[in-house]
Amino acid sequence: MGSFMLDLFSMTQLLKILHAPICIYRPDGGLFQALEDVEGKTLIEREVFEKEISKDFPYVRVAENGEAFCLLWVEQDKKWIGIGMLRIYTVYADEIPHYPHCDKDTFAAVIALLWKQISGEEIGIGRLWYRNVKARASVEEVISREMFQIQEEGNVHNPYSQELREMDSICHGDVEALKRSIDEVYSGQVGRLAKDEVRQQKNLAISVITLASRSAIKGGLNPELAFSMSDNFIRNIEENLYDPIRIEHAVREAEFEFTKMVHEINQKSASPLINQVRDYVFCHMHEPIRIRDIAAYIGITPNYLSEQFSRHMGMTLKQYIINEKIAGSERMLRYTEYSLQEISTMYAFSSQSRFSVYFQRKNGITPAKYRKMHREV
Repeated sequence: MGSFMLDLFSMTQLLKILHAPICIYRPDGGLFQALEDVEGKTLIEREVFEKEISKDFPYVRVAENGEAFCLLWVEQDKKWIGIGMLRIYTVYADEIPHYPHCDKDTFAAVIALLWKQISGEEIGIGRLWYRNVKARASVEEVISREMFQIQEEGNVHNPYSQELREMDSICHGDVEALKRSIDEVYSGQVGRLAKDEVRQQKNLAISVITLASRSAIKGGLNPELAFSMSDNFIRNIEENLYDPIRIEHAVREAEFEFTKMVHEINQKSASPLINQVRDYVFCHMHEPIRIRDIAAYIGITPNYLSEQFSRHMGMTLKQYIINEKIAGSERMLRYTEYSLQEISTMYAFSSQSRFSVYFQRKNGITPAKYRKMHREV
């Protein structure tokens, strides 16, 4: 089998990651060797090999529903390595999966790894998709058509300066400036991102919340926290809201939430030590957090850590940890259906009753009343 023997072990191990067939095919598409029992599994059809396929780069075909396969030519053996059939998009609840699932990034990583072994060439994931998956219309065609329509109808977008003021307000944690920028009156209009009005508002929501999260990061918000908040805001809108007005309201709530959090950070002139503490607390939010563990992580004594934190933040480190856990639970109460017991456990409170005590001490109401109040808004 020539040089294939060098790669058989690696390819066999990759089966555990792909959950999909890896086979060796002859130039005409005939099956030469399957690296596992493929009975009942769909392989790459022989007709595919009758078409002109690039041999100097991985050939990937992806259908709109995510069904995919890849062919890699091994010149020294005059054989194809075939990956698939598989599915790289999640199957919806009402669909019957015909092929094993492997997420897109893992599929691409396996292709890149095998191509490196075969050719010695390193390829980036972006280049892999760019070479293989083409849009129905070229970028130039789409832009030309859109610009003609704008010029023909006289439509213009909302001013870029207004958008900058809006994002700058979030970056500086300036709630009043954000209110003013949102209330600005201008002659342009936001871009049209979909024909359906609900889809239009959801697409706008994704754009605005993404920009807001990046502005908040620029303003000092922990990146992982900002990304997680953005994911949850967008997922809530995507899955639970279908009224354009409510969607817009949810977007504004997200913008103000980011702005308030940046404002809180700006209120305290955090030192590098405080930033380390914040990052540690965020990354261990779902575990019991002990001061001595934070001190050991940073490399200082617990007493010195507690003293410095209290001096900079105006509260004890223990209180800060509790406040952060309660803030996380507030988001869970507002945007998920988890029970109070589940949320209490997620944030590693010793008991649900202890969680409720801390929550009421911070917010003045019980977790149950807090959830009910925000669901009725």
